[in-house]
Amino acid sequence: MKITVLMENSAQDGLIPEHGLSFYVEYRGGRYLLDAGECGAVVYNAAKLGVDLSKVGKAALSHGHYDHADGFNAFFAVNPSASVYARPRITDPEIWAEKEYIGVNMGMFCRHEKRFDLAEGPRDLAEGLHLIPDRVKHEQSLVAETSEGLVVLNSCCHAGVVKILTQLSEQFPGTPIRAVLGGFHLMGKEGVTTLCPTPEKVRSIAAALRDDLKVQDIYTGHCTGDPAYALLEEELGDRLHHLTAGAVYEFAD
Repeated sequence: MKITVLMENSAQDGLIPEHGLSFYVEYRGGRYLLDAGECGAVVYNAAKLGVDLSKVGKAALSHGHYDHADGFNAFFAVNPSASVYARPRITDPEIWAEKEYIGVNMGMFCRHEKRFDLAEGPRDLAEGLHLIPDRVKHEQSLVAETSEGLVVLNSCCHAGVVKILTQLSEQFPGTPIRAVLGGFHLMGKEGVTTLCPTPEKVRSIAAALRDDLKVQDIYTGHCTGDPAYALLEEELGDRLHHLTAGAVYEFAD
């Protein structure tokens, strides 16, 4: 299994960063896309990285926020056929109680509505590759079974990374969690330089990932925020890795 980070808040030289996430996943001969960032620069980054988005067979949307969904407008221009698997409530206005609208661009959604496959999960994109909903009504994880254990991608973990992984451990009893990739939604309302929970809470999250769930590698960035990342790093050491556009991670299928 090979995962290429196409979009993230930070980027390697020559790539475009933006506040968003996008993962290109190669798994057992198939090619998949999870999220597409916010503005379409994912297409530019993919080309720079030698990723042919026209070959993606299936795509998925982790949840209904613009910084993960709106880049699909550009993806559809280069990929004429791949469906985007998402939960039905990604466009439900009842879930957007924010002062500022942060949901899916409805113009984009209406233009490409037939490209979205909306249904409640769990659903399989392929044998061993699952979309599994969590308690946030528009969010889902992409979960890959590998010979090393589960590799879990949940782009923002609004339900809480520990709760999400605990749920998955119950659904896959006896299977270790090899890695988790995504943002942990720990930044404050003022942005990635601020912290929402207390430092003690962040340290407890790290302890649960390390000691209770025994996650081998944690790859995070985006909405985790810089202060939370620094606290996680103190607790997790070399288990923790910073997501950035252009990074490539490989796991044995």
